[in-house]
Amino acid sequence: MPESDVHHTVSTRTAPRRVEIAYLPSAYARDAGDPLRAIAFWNGQHQYDQPTEAEAVALRDAMRAERIGALAVLVPGLIGLARDSRPAVRTTFATCFSILAKAGQAPADREVWRALLGLAKYDDDERVRAAAERALDDFEHCGQVAQAS
Repeated sequence: MPESDVHHTVSTRTAPRRVEIAYLPSAYARDAGDPLRAIAFWNGQHQYDQPTEAEAVALRDAMRAERIGALAVLVPGLIGLARDSRPAVRTTFATCFSILAKAGQAPADREVWRALLGLAKYDDDERVRAAAERALDDFEHCGQVAQAS
């Protein structure tokens, strides 16, 4: 790859390789009419306004609902994680369904129950069994959402 002849241009070879924390766009949106708020924040033009208590609670609840909704969209792809060979991935599978159950958005799906029951009873890793047990308890106490057929 040729080097840039402009010295202030960042090259892909010399630029630091790091991953920034992912965020949902709504995390920076206080005012729906200002789509450039996030850009202003990153280039230093953003003026911080201390939110009121009610605004902070509403924003926190909205962000949580958005994240739970994003996780609910991933449900069809999460089933495959139960069969992964890595214990951390299987634990993540159980934890995701535990979060969904507590939020009242766990699917009433036999495959999910079957996978969680199998992990809770037969998995070799103790942490996976514990996470699956927690998810099953959350399913029983919080319920599930019926899926449209």
